[in-house]
Amino acid sequence: MPQHTNVRNCFHYVITFALSLLTARLRYTEYLCVSNLNHSSDLSDMVYTVKLVFNQKLLCSYDSRLEKYVGSDELGIRNAEHYNNQSWKMKQRKEELETICRANARLYIKSETRKVPPVVTVRSNSKARYGQLTTLECHAYNFYPQAINVTWLLDGSEVTGDVVSTEFMDNGDWSYQMHSYLELVLHRGVPVSCRVEHSGLKEPLVTLWGETRNIYKN
Repeated sequence: MPQHTNVRNCFHYVITFALSLLTARLRYTEYLCVSNLNHSSDLSDMVYTVKLVFNQKLLCSYDSRLEKYVGSDELGIRNAEHYNNQSWKMKQRKEELETICRANARLYIKSETRKVPPVVTVRSNSKARYGQLTTLECHAYNFYPQAINVTWLLDGSEVTGDVVSTEFMDNGDWSYQMHSYLELVLHRGVPVSCRVEHSGLKEPLVTLWGETRNIYKN
């Protein structure tokens, strides 16, 4: 199954195919793409390797820098020679450097630089009355990336107590939502607002209780 990680801005994309044999041995092929995103914005340093492993032992591997397979032992050398003599396979491996490695790296880079600001609403969970205990809700929807900071302000000052926030919730479409709740006694003339800080916003978004702002435009 495909996996990708970013370790100190080094792109890794791994695909592994495994086959269990009747002999209880395991044969699998690992496809690995590696690029340093800091030093190669055009992905020209992308390295593509294909490793053939049998019974936990490396038989042979393809390296895009060599543009051929290299065997690790006698059996692996025979396999490497066999693959290297297959012109269609060599052509396929060269094409996969672009279609598998660089294509997925570009998608990864796009997802890392994509920023969508949140849609924020502030409301009470029931009919609010001054002088009575009320729970206010601050909802931040459809933002990306995940990192976000939500705080409550009472008459412009940050509230530190009586606040409960949910964990990030994945919407399943590369966007997230988060909810924060404040319990307090409302007083006439004392504004209550929710402040949201996110990389998709040029400045913190402060939304007054009862006011809804959607600053994201398609």
